[in-house]
Amino acid sequence: MFRIGEFSKIAQVPASLLRYYDDIGLFAPIHSDRETGYRYYSVQQLAQLNRILALKDLGLSLEQIKHLVEDQVSPDEIRGMLTLKKSQIEQTIQAEAVRLRAVESRLQQLEQKGQFQDDDVVLKSLPAHPFLSLRQTFKDLVETLAFIADMGQTVSKQVKAKSLGRFAAVIHSELYEENNWDLEFGFLLNHDLETRVPLPNGSVMTVRELPPVQTAVTAVRFGGPENGHLCYSAIGAWVETHQFKLIGPGREVFVVPPKPGHESEMVVEIQFPVNAIAA
Repeated sequence: MFRIGEFSKIAQVPASLLRYYDDIGLFAPIHSDRETGYRYYSVQQLAQLNRILALKDLGLSLEQIKHLVEDQVSPDEIRGMLTLKKSQIEQTIQAEAVRLRAVESRLQQLEQKGQFQDDDVVLKSLPAHPFLSLRQTFKDLVETLAFIADMGQTVSKQVKAKSLGRFAAVIHSELYEENNWDLEFGFLLNHDLETRVPLPNGSVMTVRELPPVQTAVTAVRFGGPENGHLCYSAIGAWVETHQFKLIGPGREVFVVPPKPGHESEMVVEIQFPVNAIAA
């Protein structure tokens, strides 16, 4: 047996926390000396203590933990709960990393004082293209990136590489929001192809023709989505300066597609159909 100070070192838990858990009846020492008041613990109690700490890390209250410990939650159940919590934490970290890069990008735009060069923007026509795609609503950026990764892996297994062109997206949302995006993702095809691609989430990708665009204003984004506002701002400045108007949903064509963990390496051409404003 170990006195509380010794056990706190072995368990790597503050002695004050062990005393508190004992006082509230959550985790008692294996023996308490009535005369000296000393608390004694055994290494056999580490499993129970680790169970309590794991449940605490899941965000449960001490009262909830007390009931779960009394009900003898199995290690497998706790492992499953911890795995879910780990996934949630990873998603939060990913979202916060994107938010941080967005702040850095906004600072960069402030440093430019809103000045954009005309050569940042190119006017071109876009031909019609067969498009293997799926349109759906996405909750947020994390969900969108996860879907893209899963979709890319599925398509690559079911469609020959020589048939696939660049990865692309059509932004159908009429307004920009930070969630619930109406997006259509897929692959521009190198030739007409009749195929359907079932996805793990139960939806199915089909082929449609992406219509031609007589005049599109375009700009290239380097890096992740957090840099998108720089290109969109450049497009907006060009359109206003040269007396054009936006006439349809924007597109994003991925010259260098996204890869999990390497979003900063993306290269994307942003495209907007436009018409000249009559004088």
